[in-house]
Amino acid sequence: MITSISDILSTLPVNNRVKEYGLWKSWDKMVGQNVARHCQPDRLKDGILFLKVNSSVWMQQLQFMKSIIIDKVNGFMGDNSVRDVRFQIGKLENLKETGGKPWKEISLPQEVVARIDMDLSSVRDTELRRILKKLRVKEAQVKAWRDQSRKGTSSAYSPS
Repeated sequence: MITSISDILSTLPVNNRVKEYGLWKSWDKMVGQNVARHCQPDRLKDGILFLKVNSSVWMQQLQFMKSIIIDKVNGFMGDNSVRDVRFQIGKLENLKETGGKPWKEISLPQEVVARIDMDLSSVRDTELRRILKKLRVKEAQVKAWRDQSRKGTSSAYSPS
């Protein structure tokens, strides 16, 4: 029986995205500030957590900590969704400037927001529709931010 919004969200495919956002937010608490200064989650895909690391020395050190990282992330997510961790050298985002959420700076075009509104128009409960819209907008911002991070482009989102 569904008794809360989280029960509803857990039945939707966005549930994994919600967990992934939480991973970003709690990363420094999960792995400790010392490790978090040198690596950040980049994406989670097909059970593989991709981490950006700021140096080859730290990449080597983190290889030895792989099983600990997997255990901590799976413990946080409440399941065994992470089977492996892959490391790549890259520039880390300054999460302090964006409150730990660098994708918040992304501006979505009106047509993307309109498409989200249209997709959710069949949801009758206004509170649930508001929550789902907020989640879908955040998901679009994260996708745009990741695409831009890989391409090194500006902060205006252009749908592909």
